[in-house]
Amino acid sequence: MIRHIRSSIKIFWADMRNVKWAVISIIACFLFLYVLFGSICPVACLTGFPCPACGLTRAGISVLTLRFADAWELQPFIYPILLWLAAAAVQRYFCRRRRLSVWLKWAGAVLICGMAVFYAVSMYRYFPDRAPYLYHSDNLLQKIVIYRQLW
Repeated sequence: MIRHIRSSIKIFWADMRNVKWAVISIIACFLFLYVLFGSICPVACLTGFPCPACGLTRAGISVLTLRFADAWELQPFIYPILLWLAAAAVQRYFCRRRRLSVWLKWAGAVLICGMAVFYAVSMYRYFPDRAPYLYHSDNLLQKIVIYRQLW
């Protein structure tokens, strides 16, 4: 049993080494976007409109700080996403599968479709009066339009 745990930990750290530059690049991109536009969402920074995953980062932080009701209010898909991630981790580190099973791939696809439907309904109901479904006027497209009007 201990050998199995040690082996799973080795696989985990090997995976972390394999993706370290991707993670560093994403963090650098988020910092750059935050400094430039005041938001870490690439969609909001580019267009000003919230993306389908809007509120997911804040909901994840709420879960980590044990504010479960706040997480649900911000983005109810945080809980199915966490369950999906847990199932993927079990398959990778305990069942030692290199690839996701078919049912987990389908569950991920259903989850993404559900988020898209939830996004459309939420945008219809709440945009632009309720966070996180707010328009960000300090976006790149708006700056391009203003810049072109000056010429």
